[in-house]
Amino acid sequence: MLSLPGGYQVHTYRFGGERGKPVVLLHGGGIDSAMLSWRDTIPALVEAGFQVYMPDWPGYGQSPPPPKPFTQDLLIEVTTGLLDTWGLKKASLAGISMGGGAALGFTLTHPERVEKFILIGSYGLQDRAPAHFFSALFVKLPLINNLTYAMMRSSRRLIRETMKTIICNPTSLTETLLDEVTEAIKDPNAGKTFAQFQLDEVRFGGLKTCYMPRLGEIKAPILIVHGTADIGVPVKYAREAAERIPNAHLHIIEGAGHWTQRDYPEEVNRVIIDFLKEDRARINP
Repeated sequence: MLSLPGGYQVHTYRFGGERGKPVVLLHGGGIDSAMLSWRDTIPALVEAGFQVYMPDWPGYGQSPPPPKPFTQDLLIEVTTGLLDTWGLKKASLAGISMGGGAALGFTLTHPERVEKFILIGSYGLQDRAPAHFFSALFVKLPLINNLTYAMMRSSRRLIRETMKTIICNPTSLTETLLDEVTEAIKDPNAGKTFAQFQLDEVRFGGLKTCYMPRLGEIKAPILIVHGTADIGVPVKYAREAAERIPNAHLHIIEGAGHWTQRDYPEEVNRVIIDFLKEDRARINP
């Protein structure tokens, strides 16, 4: 457990040797955690010779809740504190969903500290959520949110059906993965930190954080991985982002859902390692 400036206590992981280039993996929101998002990615990166660093965001996994409300600014603050505490002056970052938004925000705030970065189904690219009015209404009515989590805790079938919305490859939706998600959702605090984030970000007029107008400022090489069946972040936003960033590589996976790195892990691992090792990725328009 690391103690960071600001009073944050963050549970972290480190894998790999001492000489490999550092890669920081940032997980998403909901009931996610470092191991839940990146379990399939860690072995591939270590085998390729990289040092892998991962946090459980405050209030997720094994990290206690933060001392103040969970916001986008908090994500950037914690990411900065983590790299400082790990002694990483510069690193490559990879983020899924909310973690992608953290990687984007950190890169725009501290461009000199980012070697390369990878976005998977990233937050921060769209100005509105799908069915935005109803999404905002759901966020503003915490009773509905709490009821949803309570129902999922009592029904593995409901968990499976919910997972089908972000894992579209039937062979990837294994009983082992369902066991992981079921265990995570048993935590009575599951979802509470993400609810704080959503309450701050999702406004009736649109999303608070949208980095799309600033993407032209990014100079670091970036790999954008996105599934065509991502219902959280429609693929059109990934295509637009790739057009706006001068040094962007876009890899689209047909039929993949929002949790792309666990939906098609072998393909995602291949393009990530190719990008990190060779400064290029296969562009799949």
